[in-house]
Amino acid sequence: MERENYDGEIYLIGYHTQEFKASSPPLENPVICEGSNAWLGVGYYFWTEEEFAHYWGQDSKQATGSYDIYRAYLDYENCINTVFDEQEYLLFKEQIEEAIQYFRLRGTEPTLKEVNKFLADNIWNEIGIEGIIFDDKPTNQKKGGRVYSSIPRLYYKKRIQIVLFKLDNVHRFTQYLTNQK
Repeated sequence: MERENYDGEIYLIGYHTQEFKASSPPLENPVICEGSNAWLGVGYYFWTEEEFAHYWGQDSKQATGSYDIYRAYLDYENCINTVFDEQEYLLFKEQIEEAIQYFRLRGTEPTLKEVNKFLADNIWNEIGIEGIIFDDKPTNQKKGGRVYSSIPRLYYKKRIQIVLFKLDNVHRFTQYLTNQK
């Protein structure tokens, strides 16, 4: 994961992929993901490696035939790091399991959206979590037999995403690459 110093603060570099639209000016801010399939909840999603930002564009941002990649400095100080910190991973897992149990005790099986909303409304704000760093497993390839590892089932490259719940944690958001195929 790439980091840079800016004004004496260390920021994580993030890559945000969006549909290319020739008739629209470059984005000034990342687009918030609010869909029911937002797997870490409503927020601003970034990849920590440019390679995976391209894959996301190739797989999921092709309505116009091409995509743009934006680059930003991400303040991750108050993010829960489920990738590299064992205690934070265990906290994350415990909170999800508690949210699921909350719904089951009320006689329902929760949806992804319901679990994420419960966590956002009742847990993350309360304990000061402003985002999540998470390893997205690379088994969901969609295009052209992409190979994530030359050794089958040994996915040694982590597809790390970060979701930030507050736009205030995104700095120096700029267009990095445009009209990618």
